[in-house]
Amino acid sequence: MSDRDTVRELARWVLALDAARLPAMVVEQAKLLILDSIGCGLAALEDETVGKTLATLEALGGAPQCTVIGQPGKTSVTNAVLANGTLIRVLDLNDFIIGSADEGPVIGGHPSDNIAVGLAVGEWRQSSGRDVIAAVVIGYEIYTRLKDLMVRPSPWDGTSVSGIVAPAMAGRLMGLDEDRLAHGIALGAARAATSAIVRSGKISAAKSISNPLAAQSGTLAALLAAQGMTGPLAVFDHPRGLHQVFKAGDELASLTRPLADDFAIMDANVKAYPCLATGQTAVAAALKMHEILGGRTDTVDRIEVIMADYPFIERQQDDPDRRHPTLREAADHSFHFLVAAALMDGALTPSQFDHERWFDPAIVALMDRITMHRDENWNRRAPNSYPCTIRVVTRDGDEHMTEAPYPPGISNGGLDAAVVKEKFDAVTGPALDPAEKDAIKDTVMRLDGLSSISELMDKLAGPSLAAAR
Repeated sequence: MSDRDTVRELARWVLALDAARLPAMVVEQAKLLILDSIGCGLAALEDETVGKTLATLEALGGAPQCTVIGQPGKTSVTNAVLANGTLIRVLDLNDFIIGSADEGPVIGGHPSDNIAVGLAVGEWRQSSGRDVIAAVVIGYEIYTRLKDLMVRPSPWDGTSVSGIVAPAMAGRLMGLDEDRLAHGIALGAARAATSAIVRSGKISAAKSISNPLAAQSGTLAALLAAQGMTGPLAVFDHPRGLHQVFKAGDELASLTRPLADDFAIMDANVKAYPCLATGQTAVAAALKMHEILGGRTDTVDRIEVIMADYPFIERQQDDPDRRHPTLREAADHSFHFLVAAALMDGALTPSQFDHERWFDPAIVALMDRITMHRDENWNRRAPNSYPCTIRVVTRDGDEHMTEAPYPPGISNGGLDAAVVKEKFDAVTGPALDPAEKDAIKDTVMRLDGLSSISELMDKLAGPSLAAAR
């Protein structure tokens, strides 16, 4: 057994960050990611999974502590984490990180999933905007560090990290001391491991709620610790702890290395399309091809989708359950469907998934003309990316090729505020009138100066938002 006391070291590290000393560029990046996440939530108000989640929480009831995006009333803090986490995540439109490993880029996940924790606990505790931003920055940092520590290949899903991220964020906002925060993190970690089946095989709605459930559980862990409940502090270090999920021993020191100039939040990217991160370039290349073909997909004889040659890309391409998806959650992870829909429609928005388009005979016929390939030259040409080439051969023998080396919305060390605000306006659509959109954008961009985050949350629960559902 290791002599390291990883959980206590992590609690000490979480509390050491001075919110007033965050660099301006980090604060700006956090605000843009909060705005993007709220936009994703507003875009999802009519989603079926959201409706089922909200109906379940309404039936359970809860103390009126926190706002749920787009709803007129309030619910308990843990219910709000689940509800808002589902809203932010369900369309697969929220941010993504491109992780790194010895073999090259890997799937880095969606750290904005846990912004729901910052919003809910921050509102409940009447936290300042600056304190919520600090909690979000910490959440991104722990999320990405834990993802880097995950054992690969792994039977555990990346959302496992959020059972640890959530109590760290919640406990800091609640003002827990080091001892109680450590126990909250330990309680959350003890039940954080989530099976990778939530994102494999016949993908189900569990994909959309796995992180919200982990975050809800982690928030509850912090609440229990605040009452003096203890957790297994050796959860990282003991042989019967999380060694199957995370690397052990000296490598755990990276979890609490000092923050310098390389804040993880600066590597977060926004999505242009509601689909998996590795599919962003495939959609971008398909949209270019739509323009070349003038939308005439009836002239297409065959389609080649060529991506980088990485093991995780191979697994995604070869997954038989993604070739012909049967559910919304599988369709947004299907390269075949995404390319076919973008080629046919010249767009990929949530509406492309309406009416179970993956069963549309015309879409199915186009999917059947697609073959998947990998090219190791892409590994060199576009490092730290998920690049894609699409080659189309028409029935007349003409050949056309498009490429997308990097995903649209990639951060490159700092998001473009105009791009994020334009996306917010586009995805919120009829859910908000222009004045409401401007009010939310303005409030988020002033967040670091607000004495209470309630000023923002009040704007997310207006009557017109509730009527949009």
